[in-house]
Amino acid sequence: MKRLTLLLGALLLTAAALAQTAVPPTVRIAHGPYVLNVTEDGFTVVWDAKADAIGWVELAPMDGSHFYSAERPRYYDSHLGLCRVGRMHRVRIEGLQPGTTYRYRIMQRGIVLNEGNRRVILDDGDGSEVYRRKPYTIRTLDPAQEKVDFWMVNDIHARDSVFQLLIKEAPEAQPDFVCLNGDLASQTETEQTLWDACLGSASKILTPAGIPLAVTRGNHENRGSFSPRFLDYFPTSTGEVYYTFRQGPAYFVVLDCGEDKPDSDIRYYGLSTTDAYREQEARWLKGVVESEEYRSAPLHIVVLHMIPGGKSSWHGEQELRRLLVPILNEASVDIMLCGHYHRYQWIDDGSRGTNFPILVNSNRDKLVVKADRRGIDIDVVNTGGEVIKRHRIDK
Repeated sequence: MKRLTLLLGALLLTAAALAQTAVPPTVRIAHGPYVLNVTEDGFTVVWDAKADAIGWVELAPMDGSHFYSAERPRYYDSHLGLCRVGRMHRVRIEGLQPGTTYRYRIMQRGIVLNEGNRRVILDDGDGSEVYRRKPYTIRTLDPAQEKVDFWMVNDIHARDSVFQLLIKEAPEAQPDFVCLNGDLASQTETEQTLWDACLGSASKILTPAGIPLAVTRGNHENRGSFSPRFLDYFPTSTGEVYYTFRQGPAYFVVLDCGEDKPDSDIRYYGLSTTDAYREQEARWLKGVVESEEYRSAPLHIVVLHMIPGGKSSWHGEQELRRLLVPILNEASVDIMLCGHYHRYQWIDDGSRGTNFPILVNSNRDKLVVKADRRGIDIDVVNTGGEVIKRHRIDK
């Protein structure tokens, strides 16, 4: 009996030792990456892991070397000097040169064991392939660039098959960026909603081609239990859902529309404070259009999901007209690009209170925009690649 007890004890100790030395399963990348918030000196990469992990991005110049030829600098998903632990990863790379292309890869290590101050064990890691495949690339913005070329889609409402048709030719055309002008889904209940709506396809089609996103919040992005996390997946240079950037001759003002009904509407369950947020946005916008950066740009393009109100418009559109249009009318705006109505409209008759034209894109087409100092060319292109409308704005 004593021998049996000793034998069982030895077996248990051996099993425990083997368990501690066993190779843990690796936490794999679940979705992504995609790139957005590109500026003259940086960019942001976003992806999701299948379980809790730490994440980072490794960066390399376009100097003809292999990615593995040197130790590459790491930019961690961190806050206050500590790596963030979680499934969602958002890494900001800064200190770069304008108009310069860089190579990068994403990396992560899963959390096998986390006993706080006692010990933390990480797995062997997972990341984007750079041995047999080319690393991802991205180009920073360049105000000195002579032209700007971008696409815009809107009101996808989780119709990913339509989204794929609209962007499938982007890798060949190589626009500077693709703008997602709101209402990616009808409501956002989990992060999976975003990936299924269009971000999964954007990651597969646009990211390998080095094409970043510029994202606008639509009224439907305010709905659903996951909606407060909008900036986690779509960070901006301002930390708000309205922001600016310049590419080539064009200064872009990306505005937030808020909700379309009053805050008191029963549909918002007492949670909406859109009216106050629009007031805050208007104060910010006034400072933007008075800045030297804005005034010195040859072109000014405003991107907004909803349209400033007409006579029969709902509350949200009326507030956009009251708060934002007077500021924009004094700001030499060349064009405002909108969505929301799910049908094409060209508005240049002043009926929305603007002294500039408004192009409302449908939910079945994309806008292909090319601009230089002499003017702006806009093609409305359907899912079959056919140009169905064409506009020219001369300077």
